[in-house]
Amino acid sequence: MTAAHGDAGEGGVGAFVDASARLTGFGAEELSALGMAETYRAVVVTQAGSERCARLVDALSGSGSAVTLDGELLDLAREVTHLWYTGSWPGRPGESGSFVVSAASYAAGLVWRTLAGHAPGTRPAGFGSWAGVPAGAEGVR
Repeated sequence: MTAAHGDAGEGGVGAFVDASARLTGFGAEELSALGMAETYRAVVVTQAGSERCARLVDALSGSGSAVTLDGELLDLAREVTHLWYTGSWPGRPGESGSFVVSAASYAAGLVWRTLAGHAPGTRPAGFGSWAGVPAGAEGVR
């Protein structure tokens, strides 16, 4: 855990962010800045249970660079990673279905940062942005 994120007074949110940083490849500070950590932790606890969530966080809290997860913890790690990247819970076969957590979570999805863009429909494109032909599409008809 980082000094900035590991406090029990936060209800485990800091440890969850640190574990999520290991899963996503984004820094804990960057994940915290999205403003979704408490919401995402609550979704994981609701969907997977607090005990499973705590086990995943514990498994990822080691200082080593390589972590081996298997079985249900590997599935949960994939679900948490999916949540951060897309803003939606993927659901599990035979259990709860998939759902978008909120409009804010969709806009905050890491997929948009990875693509160096923003979520469609979440930011104004700017005055006159569609008046001309997009760069690189001049010859396309």
